[in-house]
Amino acid sequence: SLVSAPNRAPWISDLANQIQTEVVACLDWIGIPQQASGDTRLLDYACGSGELSRTLFPYVNEAKGIDVSAASVKAYNDQAGAAGVSEEKMYAVQGNILAPIEDAGAEDPFADAVWQGFDIAVMSMALHHVAPPEDAIVKLVERLKEGGVLVIIDWSLSSIVFQDAHPKFGPGDHGSHSHGHGHQHLPQVLNVAPGSEHTITRAGFDKEEMEKMFADAGCEDVGFAEFKDMTRLGDGEHAVMQRLFIAKGKKKGTK
Repeated sequence: SLVSAPNRAPWISDLANQIQTEVVACLDWIGIPQQASGDTRLLDYACGSGELSRTLFPYVNEAKGIDVSAASVKAYNDQAGAAGVSEEKMYAVQGNILAPIEDAGAEDPFADAVWQGFDIAVMSMALHHVAPPEDAIVKLVERLKEGGVLVIIDWSLSSIVFQDAHPKFGPGDHGSHSHGHGHQHLPQVLNVAPGSEHTITRAGFDKEEMEKMFADAGCEDVGFAEFKDMTRLGDGEHAVMQRLFIAKGKKKGTK
């Protein structure tokens, strides 16, 4: 099955299943046709092992993933291959479209047309690792064709309780992650290496900020919706509850 996943803690599977279910339930709202037509192309950025690509694969003709982790890219490609999907239809590569090209003589590895003109771009559970996050929104919108849709899934600030009440680390701020809302579990969720929680730059995002970032990046028909059910991170007495959101916007056409 394209939605199968390796053995892992039950709460991680529950979170992944929740995201998959919510995305499929929101297809019409997002603007993804229930049946792929023509050459519908998906870009899954920070793709991890490819669960969102596999979830959306029935609705697209081609899925391409990018992740900074070689292990995640291998898992993405291995699982696609195990499901009998060709590399032409689903394939991931290691890279970072947000990284500046340091060498003036170097070529952008994602400048080729194959990495442009997507109908859909998704970024799930990764925007809170990016600083500044608006740069990621801009770069992903640039990869869309006119009328293409960007989808972001991440933590909503509305459900987060800052246990240390540190004034420096409120909504929109960067800083220490001692506020106790489950980041000790996030490396497993995000398919990143243990110890990488130091790369988390944000606790989450609110509706107003997401709508502004989408609009500033040249999107219209912007929407923000919180998941109906809370998400459990961890097991037993150390488990915490948070709420995810899904945000979407359509790239404006030139006039």
